[in-house]
Amino acid sequence: MFYLILSILTSTAILILFKVFVKYDIHILQSIVVNYITAATLGFLIQWNSFTITEVIHQDWLPYSIVIGCIFIITFQIFAFSSQTAGVAITAISSKISVVIPVFIGAFLYANESLSILKIVGLLLAIISFLLVFSNNANMKINPRFIFLPIILFLANGLNDSMMTFVQRKFAGFNTMLFVSCIFFFSLLIGIIWLIINYFALKQKIHYRNIIAGILLGIFNFLSTYYFFKGVEVVESAIFFPILNTGIVSLSAIIGFFIFKEKLNKTNWIGILIAMMTIFFIAFTD
Repeated sequence: MFYLILSILTSTAILILFKVFVKYDIHILQSIVVNYITAATLGFLIQWNSFTITEVIHQDWLPYSIVIGCIFIITFQIFAFSSQTAGVAITAISSKISVVIPVFIGAFLYANESLSILKIVGLLLAIISFLLVFSNNANMKINPRFIFLPIILFLANGLNDSMMTFVQRKFAGFNTMLFVSCIFFFSLLIGIIWLIINYFALKQKIHYRNIIAGILLGIFNFLSTYYFFKGVEVVESAIFFPILNTGIVSLSAIIGFFIFKEKLNKTNWIGILIAMMTIFFIAFTD
């Protein structure tokens, strides 16, 4: 559970950073690219003497790191675009409800994982808590023209979580930090291409504040992803994913209320309470 807690804390820190980015007018794409530079560099430097490029090229998990790395940055851009077009709440809900995909895939693929009645109840409680926490009249407007974006986000998030869990199960005992570093490296390649296109098409200049923001984001992103892999290594999907998502949602909502003075109505507080109850419920189902 230790890595699960660290994953919740570092993932929540990423959400907090994005709130700060909005306040200081940070360019999201630029900070994202710098974030991947930072995360990949950090990972490779930590283990600089423990691998060679030839060794990495011949790793069986390399194709998975390429696919996951691409999905990483594409999913984030879909999230940002969906929030702006389809609606904030529906985007957040679809992102979190995607937890059902890795949970059911885990129960289907892995012999040591199962879906008991108690775990299914816990999963349903988690989904209910998401709906209640994100229930806000100001943010519940949905543009039907772009409803396909939250659906794509739901599938992409679920696929990404499932793939990361699959790699951890399939290549048990592999170099987690090296794998994470490669994920960020391939995300970086896509991000650089994206940034170049934006630079020439939109004439967007790179500002120092975006670089600083990206470095901070990269540190927490690296830690979050690393702790994710270490967590799914020891905690089964039906427990890990609901607790991770409910923990992030409830903690970020509470921090938003106390630090950023965001308003929470009674329904939101009920959702946070259910989220906390869900964490304890799922944690003690075994």
